[in-house]
Amino acid sequence: MRSTTKALAVPICLTLLASALQAQGGCRIDEGRPGEVRDARNAILTRELAGSVEDKRTSFKRAVSLLTRPAERFRNNMIGRNLFLARALVNLALLPDTPAEVRRADAGFSDDPEGTVDLLAMADSLLDAVEAEQPACVSETEEIRRRPYAELINKAVNLYNERQIDSAEYYARRSLMIYGDNRLAYIAYNVLGNIQQSKDDIPGAIESFKKMAALMAGDTTSSVIEERKNTMILVAQLMTNAAEDLEGEQRVKAMREVVDYLEQVYLKEFPGDVRAQSAIARAKSLSGDVEAARQVFSDAINNPDRYTDIALLEMGVGAARAEMHAEAAALFEAGLKKNPYNRDGLFNLAATYDALGQYDKMPAILNRLLDIDPENPDNYRLWARYWRGRHEELRKTAQGKDASDPVFRELQAAIDSVTKYLSRFQDAPVKVSFTLFSHDGGRHVLGGNVENLTEQEKSYTLRFEFVDVNGNVLDTKEVAIENVPGKSSKSFRVEVTDKPGVVGFKYAPLTPQG
Repeated sequence: MRSTTKALAVPICLTLLASALQAQGGCRIDEGRPGEVRDARNAILTRELAGSVEDKRTSFKRAVSLLTRPAERFRNNMIGRNLFLARALVNLALLPDTPAEVRRADAGFSDDPEGTVDLLAMADSLLDAVEAEQPACVSETEEIRRRPYAELINKAVNLYNERQIDSAEYYARRSLMIYGDNRLAYIAYNVLGNIQQSKDDIPGAIESFKKMAALMAGDTTSSVIEERKNTMILVAQLMTNAAEDLEGEQRVKAMREVVDYLEQVYLKEFPGDVRAQSAIARAKSLSGDVEAARQVFSDAINNPDRYTDIALLEMGVGAARAEMHAEAAALFEAGLKKNPYNRDGLFNLAATYDALGQYDKMPAILNRLLDIDPENPDNYRLWARYWRGRHEELRKTAQGKDASDPVFRELQAAIDSVTKYLSRFQDAPVKVSFTLFSHDGGRHVLGGNVENLTEQEKSYTLRFEFVDVNGNVLDTKEVAIENVPGKSSKSFRVEVTDKPGVVGFKYAPLTPQG
C-alpha cells in the first residue's frame, strides 16, 4: 500500500555558525579576572577571527595552558575559567586533522602531559558545570556547543546518504554528546532514528523520533511544522507496527499507547487532523475495537465534501492498513473523484479491489494509472495480480470444458497474461519514482528518481504534462537525466510557476538513449 505522504527524509544540514560570545539577559560572565581568564579570552577571540591553522593552534593551546593552572587561581571566577577553557578546547577540536582524543601536552595541558583527553567530552563537562552554576547562560553555552555539532552532524548526514551507517551513527551520537538536547538536536535525532530503523531497532527509533518531534515544538516555520507532523505520524506507525507483533492484553495495551500519543500529543496541537484520526482508527481496529475505527472512516465516506482529496486518500491508506478494505475502497474512490490524477490513489484503489476480489473494477483504474505513470514496474505487478484473480474466476467456470470451449481459451489467455505482466515487472529496463510533489499557490515542485535497471549506462528524457482536475494541460516541462550508470539511479527536479490550478501530472513513456 502506497502512502500518500512523502517519506521522512534526512535533511541536508546547513552549516551553523556561532557568533562571538556575548553575555545576555541574566548571564553574568566576568571576562577580566584573574589575568589568566582575560589573557585566554583575548587569545581565543583574536584567532577565532583570523590567522593560519598553526597560528590558531598556538593561541588556543596557550589559552588551555593559562586556564589549566592550579585551581586556586580561579577560585573567585571558576565559571569564567570553565567557559573559556571549553571554548578553547572546542576551537582546537575543530582544527583540521585533529583526532577525537589527543595527547594532553599537544592540547596545552601542563599536567599529565603524556595522558590523553577527548577535547569535546571535556568541553561538554565544563559547559555542564557552567550551566549548573548559572542556568541563565544556556544560550551562551549553546552557541559554543553548536559549532562542533554542525560539523559532526554534517558528517553524519553525508555518511548516512552514502549508506555508511555505522560511521553515521558514531558521528550522530558524538554530535549529541557535545550538543545535548538543545533546539537544533532534532537533526541528529532524525539521523539516529533513520539509522535505528534501518537496523530494526524499532524501540530506539521510536524514542529518537519522539525526541525529534519534541525538540521541533515551538518552531512556527511551515516546513518545520509539516516535518514535525510527519515525524509524529511516523512514531505512531512504528508503535502500531510493533504492537501488531504482540498478543492479547499486551497488544491492547500497546495500541492504547498509540492512541494516547496521538490524542494527547498530536491532536492537542493539531485538532481534527485526518492522518492522526486515521492512525487512531487503525490502532483501535487492531486492538479489537473495530466499530470505533469504522465510525471514523464512515464519517469521511458519508461526508466527503468536508475533506480534501489528500485527506480522503490518506484515510483510505489507514483503512487499508486496518484491513477494512470496503471502507478503504470507498475512501479512495471519494478522493479520486476530487483528483483523478493522484498516482498513489489509483495504485491503492486497484490494490484494494484486488484484496476485495472485485477484479472487474481493476482494468479501468490500471489503464488510468499506466496513462499517467507508464514507467513504474509495480503497476505491471498489479496487472499480473488482476489476471491471476481472473484466472481463479475462470478456472471454476472452465472445469469440465474441453480445449475448444471459449471459456477454456479465456483461461489460457489469463495464464499467458499473468506471465506477460510478471515479466514486464521483473524485467523492466527502467523505473521512475517520485519523492516529492509540493504545492504553494501557483508554484509546484516535482522531484524523483530515474533508476536504470540494465547493465549499460543510459540517458533519458522525461516529458511532463501538468494538469488540472479536469485533465486540461496547464504546463509542460522536459528534463534530461543523462549518463545514468547501469544498476544505478539519478534524481531529478521540476518546477512549475504561476499555475494555481495544477493538481497532478503525467509523463510520456521513456525512450532511453545510449
